[in-house]
Amino acid sequence: MRRSEDWGRLGGIGIAVLAAAIVLLFLGSRLLGAAAGPEAEIITTLKEAEHDGVSLPVPGAQAPLVSRKLQYARISVSVAPDGQSAEAFATLDFEGVLGATTVSTAGVEVVPFTRASGRWKPESSVAPRLVAVVAALEARRQALAQGRPEALARLAGPGGDGGAGRAWAEVAPLSKRRLTVQAWYARLERDDVTVTEHYRVEGDLPARPVDTRGERPLLLVREGDQFLFSPGLM
Repeated sequence: MRRSEDWGRLGGIGIAVLAAAIVLLFLGSRLLGAAAGPEAEIITTLKEAEHDGVSLPVPGAQAPLVSRKLQYARISVSVAPDGQSAEAFATLDFEGVLGATTVSTAGVEVVPFTRASGRWKPESSVAPRLVAVVAALEARRQALAQGRPEALARLAGPGGDGGAGRAWAEVAPLSKRRLTVQAWYARLERDDVTVTEHYRVEGDLPARPVDTRGERPLLLVREGDQFLFSPGLM
């Protein structure tokens, strides 16, 4: 009888140990994050995103921005006084593709976080400034390809020229126009972005067909959460 009680006691201990192990398995990272503070949990979240194949939805684009390289450095975290929101400041090196366009960027990234259900999560994306820049570049490409100067005007910063920049002057006379962007190489600073665009323009003039390849510099300026083009370089 006593042996049965001993076995029962051991079985109860085993069940308790197993239950504790399951709790640690599912809640361990959350408990460790809480113990280490929000800074450690937020930094860990960003570092865990450092791999290829990360898909970042881009507003207005038909395909997502997909990473081949995504790497953060010099991460610092600022937590709001209420403890429910924070911002992570970092440098970001990114290489990836948007459809057939190569995207390579380096520079400043700021990632807002919110605390929900006991965990810190990015508000919108692990790279919101990068996404905003690519969204502006893609919107400009679409406006040029589709012959919509009014859409170009909306992308220009203060003092814009209604979208009648050099790029529009190049494609406006063409029928059957097609604008392909092979690559965007960008440098993100705190308030502006410099971009080198590698492009190809195809179409027809009344006298001849056109097939031009080239590079052009672009400058975008941050306005809140979006980026607008400097009128002289769009």
